[in-house]
Amino acid sequence: MDALPPKIPPRYDVCFYVNGRPYLRMLDHGIALDRDSIAWTTRDSQTTEMAFGNIVAINLKSSGSRVIVEQCAITFADNTVLTVVNSGLGGYSDRQRALAYRDFVRDLHARLTGASYSAIRFTGVPRGRYLAMLAFAAAMALVCGVVGLAEFLTVHDWRGPILILLGGYSCWRLGRKALANAPRDYTPERLPENLL
Repeated sequence: MDALPPKIPPRYDVCFYVNGRPYLRMLDHGIALDRDSIAWTTRDSQTTEMAFGNIVAINLKSSGSRVIVEQCAITFADNTVLTVVNSGLGGYSDRQRALAYRDFVRDLHARLTGASYSAIRFTGVPRGRYLAMLAFAAAMALVCGVVGLAEFLTVHDWRGPILILLGGYSCWRLGRKALANAPRDYTPERLPENLL
C-alpha cells in the first residue's frame, strides 16, 4: 500500500517585513504555516522558519484610515518582529491580499489556541499610547480652531477658516485612527474583528 504524500503546509500570499520596513523598497510576500511553525522567504531568497513556541507576542493594529492597512506584528523570543500587512507589495490597498491577510490571521490564531501557547501575549495598542493619541487630537483641534477663528476675526484673513478646516480634518483622521486601535487584549478564540 502506497503511503500518502506529505501534506504541504498552507501558503498565504500576504506581504510582510522583518524588524522594521526599509523605506523605498517593495515588501516581501509569501508566508507558510505548518503544524507548529511559521516560515517566510525574503526577496533575497533567505527562508526563515520559527516554531510557534518561540512566539512571545502578537499585536494587531489598524491604520483606521480609508486606505485600510491592518498589521499583525509577531514578536519572537530572539526579538525578531515579523509584521504582516493586508496591503500590496508597494504598501497600497489590495483587495486580494486583504482577504489572504484575514485568512492568515485567523489560521495563525486557530493554531495557537490551547494551553501549549498560553505564554503568548495577544495585544492591541497600549492604553497610554491610545490616550496620548486622543489627547493630541483634541489639543490640535482646539489650537487650530482658536488660532483660525482669531485670525479671521482680528485680521479678517480667509486663511483662518482654511486653518480650521485643515486642522479639523487632520484631527478627525488622527481620532479615527486612535478609536480604531482602542486598547484591548484578546484571546485567539475571540479575535477583534474590527482589526481584521
